[in-house]
Amino acid sequence: MPHRLVLTLTAALAALVLAPSMASACLRVGVYQDRPVTSFPRLADAVGPGITTLSVYVGARETIDPRLLAMARARHLLLVVAWQPDDRPATLARVAHGRYDAALRRLVRQLRSLPAAPILRPMPEPNTPWYAWSGEVGGQGGQRYVRAWRHVWRVVHRTPGGHRIRLLWTPYARSIPDEPVNGIARYFPGRPWVDAVGAVAYNFGQDDQLDWTAPRDLFAAAYAAIDPLARKPFWLAETGSTALGGSKAGWIGQLTGLRAAFPRLRGVLWYDVREENGDFRLRDATATTDAFRALAGTACAS
Repeated sequence: MPHRLVLTLTAALAALVLAPSMASACLRVGVYQDRPVTSFPRLADAVGPGITTLSVYVGARETIDPRLLAMARARHLLLVVAWQPDDRPATLARVAHGRYDAALRRLVRQLRSLPAAPILRPMPEPNTPWYAWSGEVGGQGGQRYVRAWRHVWRVVHRTPGGHRIRLLWTPYARSIPDEPVNGIARYFPGRPWVDAVGAVAYNFGQDDQLDWTAPRDLFAAAYAAIDPLARKPFWLAETGSTALGGSKAGWIGQLTGLRAAFPRLRGVLWYDVREENGDFRLRDATATTDAFRALAGTACAS
C-alpha cells in the first residue's frame, strides 16, 4: 500500500475518532440582565449571534414576562429559569407539601412551547445562608431540600409538556458555612432527578479583603465535588468578574479554555449587571465586549 494512502487513511480515521469531541467542544453562552427585553438586543448587536441563552429569575408565584417569551421565540434563545420560592422565611416544607404546585404548573405551561427545550433551575445555592430554601435557614437541612427538589421534579414532569423541560441543579461553588453538615453533596437530589448540574461563583476582584481568582480556581473544587455525583452536563450557572485589581477581559478569555479542566462543561451564564457587589457589565469597556464576543464565538448554535 502506498505510503501516501496510508497517511490519508490514518488522517481520515483520526478525524472520525475526534469528530464527536470536537463537535461537543462548543459551549452554550448566555447572560442574565435586569431588563433583558430592552438590553439584550443591544448586547447581541455588540457581540454577535453567539449569545444563545438567557438566564431569568422568577419568584415563588411569578410568571415570565410575555415580552421576554416572545423575544426568546423570535431569537431562538434557550431560557434558563431560576425558580425561587421566596415568599416565606423558610419554604422547603411548603414546596414538598405542594403549596407552589399551581405556580409551577403555570410556569411549565409558559415554557413548554418554546422552540429550544428550556431549563428550570429550582432553588439555587441551597448551601448558603441567604435564601428561604437554604439548608442553613431555620435548620431545614439537606434532606428537606432533596425532598422538595424531588417534588418539583414530579410536578414538572407530570404537567403536560413538562417532559421538554430539563432541571439544572446549581449549588454555590463553596458552602457557607463550610461545614460537613452543609456540604454540597448533602443537597444533591440524586442522578435520576437532575438533567444537568453546575455551580455559582464570582470573581469580585482584589482588594485588602479579597483575592483575584481565575475561573478555573473559582470552580475547580465544585466541579471535583459535583461531577462524580452526577456525571451530567455542567454549567457555570452564574458567574462574572469585576475589573477591580485585574483585567475583566483577560478573565473572560480564560473561560474559553475551561473545557480542558472541566470536560463536561456545557454552558456559561454571565451576570451582566452592575450592583453593590461589583460591576460585572459586559459593555463597560471595549476590551470587555471584545473578549465576550470571542467567547460567544465558541458557542453552540443549538
